[in-house]
Amino acid sequence: MSAHPLDRLDMAERTLQRAQYEAFEFELVEQGVLVRNASHENPSDHEYLVRIDDGLPDSCTCPADEHHQGACKHRVAVAIRKHVFDSAYNLQRVRDLSARPVATQ
Repeated sequence: MSAHPLDRLDMAERTLQRAQYEAFEFELVEQGVLVRNASHENPSDHEYLVRIDDGLPDSCTCPADEHHQGACKHRVAVAIRKHVFDSAYNLQRVRDLSARPVATQ
């Protein structure tokens, strides 16, 4: 992992601001990071999966990530929270290593 993931994401300034101030909650899951927006009355209605690929929050299941250009606020929120991103990235690397066949002699 060389450059910070935020340096590799294309995003609008407003997206970066929202990723900083909205009340996001994060949960590591097998597929990536579950991001829940607790700023809403019903946070579970605003819960999306961010996948990490090649050291980058690469995709999100939210409508904005599918329909707008650039990274969504959920992907940016993961990227700017180093402890969340590093944990998800390291967990993915461990899983990738575990999936490799073990050489026996």
